[in-house]
Amino acid sequence: MNRPTYWLVTRGSLWLAAFSLIYLCGAALLGWTRAYEVLIGITSPAATPAPLMGWMLSLVGWLMVPSFVGGVTGYLVNRQVDRRRVDSEEDFERRIRHQLGLPPLEGGGR
Repeated sequence: MNRPTYWLVTRGSLWLAAFSLIYLCGAALLGWTRAYEVLIGITSPAATPAPLMGWMLSLVGWLMVPSFVGGVTGYLVNRQVDRRRVDSEEDFERRIRHQLGLPPLEGGGR
């Protein structure tokens, strides 16, 4: 398995399990519709029959879900950028210096 797949299977499944547990408990206490509305921020957690569960769902909706999605997306975008990098920094610097007509650096680098 490559790194993202491995992470999603090992660590990502734990995050998904924690999220599912909190959401299912919230749905059992608040109802499916209200739990969803609290999760995405339509309904205030304080306006629910179980405010503690509402606050937990609200925190998950505001912190855990965007963090997870942003982290996975950032990692995958970074991998794609790294795949498309052809030259090392030294090769890039040498090519730019050559195009500008500058002499090469002594010692072949920095």
